[in-house]
Amino acid sequence: MSAPGFLTRLGFDGPRLAFTFRTAIASALALAVAALLHIDNPQWAAMTVWVVAQPTRGQLLEKGAFRIIGTLTGALVGVGLILGCADTPTLLVVGLAAWIGLCAGAGNLIGGFTGYGTILAGYSAAMVALVDFSHPDHIYGLALDRVLTICVGVAVSFAVGWLFTPASAESDLFGRARRLTARVLRHLAQGLDTADMSPFFTEERAIISEMAAIDDALDPHAAGSARSRRVVRHIRTLMAALLGALVLARGRAGTSPTPLQREEGIAALRAAADALDASTPDTVPLAHLPPRLARDRDDTGLAQVAETLARAYQTLQAPQLPALEEDADDLPQLLLHRDVVGARAATLRAAGAVLVVGALWLATGWTYGPFMLMGAAIMTSLFSTFDNPALTMRFVLGGSVAGGLAALAARWLVLPHAGDLVQVIALTVPFILIGALVMAHRRTMLAGMDYNMSLLLLLQPAFPLHGTVVGMAQMVFAMLLGPLIAMLAFRLAFPMDARRRRAMLVGMMVNELKAMARAPLDAAAVARWRARLYHRLLRLVRWTEKSGDRDFAAVDGGLAALALGTAIRTLHAASREPDVPDSLARALHAALASFRLLPQDPGRVADALERAASRLARNGRDGADTLRRADAALRANAGFFLDPNAAAARPLMRRAPA
Repeated sequence: MSAPGFLTRLGFDGPRLAFTFRTAIASALALAVAALLHIDNPQWAAMTVWVVAQPTRGQLLEKGAFRIIGTLTGALVGVGLILGCADTPTLLVVGLAAWIGLCAGAGNLIGGFTGYGTILAGYSAAMVALVDFSHPDHIYGLALDRVLTICVGVAVSFAVGWLFTPASAESDLFGRARRLTARVLRHLAQGLDTADMSPFFTEERAIISEMAAIDDALDPHAAGSARSRRVVRHIRTLMAALLGALVLARGRAGTSPTPLQREEGIAALRAAADALDASTPDTVPLAHLPPRLARDRDDTGLAQVAETLARAYQTLQAPQLPALEEDADDLPQLLLHRDVVGARAATLRAAGAVLVVGALWLATGWTYGPFMLMGAAIMTSLFSTFDNPALTMRFVLGGSVAGGLAALAARWLVLPHAGDLVQVIALTVPFILIGALVMAHRRTMLAGMDYNMSLLLLLQPAFPLHGTVVGMAQMVFAMLLGPLIAMLAFRLAFPMDARRRRAMLVGMMVNELKAMARAPLDAAAVARWRARLYHRLLRLVRWTEKSGDRDFAAVDGGLAALALGTAIRTLHAASREPDVPDSLARALHAALASFRLLPQDPGRVADALERAASRLARNGRDGADTLRRADAALRANAGFFLDPNAAAARPLMRRAPA
């Protein structure tokens, strides 16, 4: 049996083991370099290597840079807090709570590696202020020590990782974008050519699911390179254009017999899709598509969508990206969703946990209370960005227990045999290498990072050795209280998981619709709303997939929200027309006013839309079809908009749609 096959049989992930083993060697090397430089806490350098290790060079570069920036910022704040509050521990706890809460909320709002650096700035202040709290006169040395060890860890990680870490696989991303474009063109042709909607809607959901998966991979791809960021921006532009094509396809699907001109357009769409499937991104011209579709004078919107698609795809031509940068300004965009509600919850949760644990420390005067407080600060802020923080804390706790036991064994059974610092480092290395095995085994990989962090944080390799067994046991206990407290915080204070994140996202979409109904938006604001809604639709699909709830119609509900937004614009426009009859004006204003009840009674909104559509049609005004489509979409997806806290017993629809 080959070595990879043997490792797989034992439960190890072969490629992951190679990655974790390289990282472990780099971690041991960083520990040795920091120790030989006589830095007081060399374990921080080794911990940094584990933290910044990434699968691509761009991600390695960006996370390492934000690791340094966040640490430096946090160290400065920690020094300031000690200088201002060392004589008043209560003020120190309050200051840490405010700073950590602010950074946790901002990190959740920003996201990505920038968000990570922001959160790091929060708990780095706690590490500087609390690690040696009883000796505030050491604060400058401790802050400098923290920054130097991080810099050593990042430098070693770059030196080792750059040799083995590949660049981002840009061609794979281009390939997915090309195949997705072909799929949408073929789907658009299907919608124009068939009255059988069952496979049409199935394919629509599959396409949007693939878009959501691509969107999920874009931010990591953009890391570390201005060109990669430009590529990601243009891919999101392309996806916005593709979503616009999907909306058009749904509106046109099976609406009327296919005229001769449309048959030619259908053939053109399918030919373009076939060319995309058989070509590379820089050899497929789509410029011929809009003129051919424009021959169908009964459907000018199709040619406009095709022109937007062709231009968006052209901006993705790799050799021409810089030249086309300005030409893409008027193309549709995806305005990234920012989780304001989740960020507020992260702020209050992290700040509250620090205040509660800090009060417990001050009340008991426990010597190792600062370690307990530091652990709670790190856990409640760093893991607030995870999909299901409470569940994640189980693995964190398991890894922390294993790392704490390994640190006790190493410190009192192995390291006492060392005769100098070099031997201390050499005897520590096997425990670091064990961490590579823990991180690569399928049963333990989720706890592997915390094993390594806890081991190195507690071990503090130095020569001569210092401390007592009882003191180190108390330190281990204090450290383990951190994930325990965080687990309670994540369960009790604003609990978060995929379903709750999805519900918050829907709530934000509903609130935007209500705000639009109260006050009309100008064209620029409508464009921003549509761009944000498109991205929220993709995020909604991802959260639904992560929650495993197959009964939740994320795609249909998101597109229904788009239809309602269009209906609101139509209502505002119709109400501003000259010579509006009183009966029509009342129906339009009643429909707009009904949106305040959308999360409590979507049926009433649907009824109001239907009445307004009838009034518009009776008076010979435009917009009745738009309102009827929104009415039908709302009735079909009423549960999507309904507030979970609304009375479940009340029927959603007052009557069946006509």
